[in-house]
Amino acid sequence: MRWIESQSTPVIALMVFGFCYVLTIAILCLAAMLSRRAVAQDLKAVVPMTLTTPLGVMLGLLIAFLASRVWTNVDRASEYVGQEAGALRATVLLVDSLPPDIRAGVRQAVQKHIYFVESEEWPAMASGRATLQSIGVDLAEAMTVLLSFAPEQSNQQLAQKRALAAIEHALEARRNRVRLSQSEIPPIQWTVIIVLATLILVVLAMAHIDKPFAMATTSFIFSTALAVCMVLLIIYDRPFGSGGITVSPSLLRAVVPN
Repeated sequence: MRWIESQSTPVIALMVFGFCYVLTIAILCLAAMLSRRAVAQDLKAVVPMTLTTPLGVMLGLLIAFLASRVWTNVDRASEYVGQEAGALRATVLLVDSLPPDIRAGVRQAVQKHIYFVESEEWPAMASGRATLQSIGVDLAEAMTVLLSFAPEQSNQQLAQKRALAAIEHALEARRNRVRLSQSEIPPIQWTVIIVLATLILVVLAMAHIDKPFAMATTSFIFSTALAVCMVLLIIYDRPFGSGGITVSPSLLRAVVPN
């Protein structure tokens, strides 16, 4: 599933719609074969409402639950990146009142951190390799530079204190960002969606087994609705992934000091 999520949105839509339609065609072909046998009347005797209603409710609740979680993660992803960028920008502004060597050291450390995030950490998050075991070395270096300075003026003391707090805020936002990059819809939940959808398609085919046109129409309408829901879940599933709808490091890139 992660390979599918790494593709562009049009490719994801093409693959998902293709899978749903192929599944529907396979069930329709099986139903057409059974319609010529005596068992067809027994299958048609099954009351569709007794099966499609509970199956549809279960599938709808599952998709609604996953959609709520997925879209919440997208909002959180943008929020964490914004918090990290804001904290880094505040750090750069606060050190302007400190001596030139301290200011240059902090700016350089922030610049190195942003370059590391964009060139190494973001691709690692996209592939699911980013972990909290790797610390923000460059931000730790910025804190070390700040702590090496013993301010005597009150404005410098305040700037140092707030700059350290801003770096701590940036580190917390980074931890949240990396943790969120590991969140995704697990394979077992995708399996449940496919199984429930397959059962609903089977029930629809059973209910219209002696009416091929009605069977094909209802099945393709349902499979189209299912494909739309699955495409939405997949393209929003991993906000830091390499495909679908993703969050970019553009806000962090804008913080790089000149």
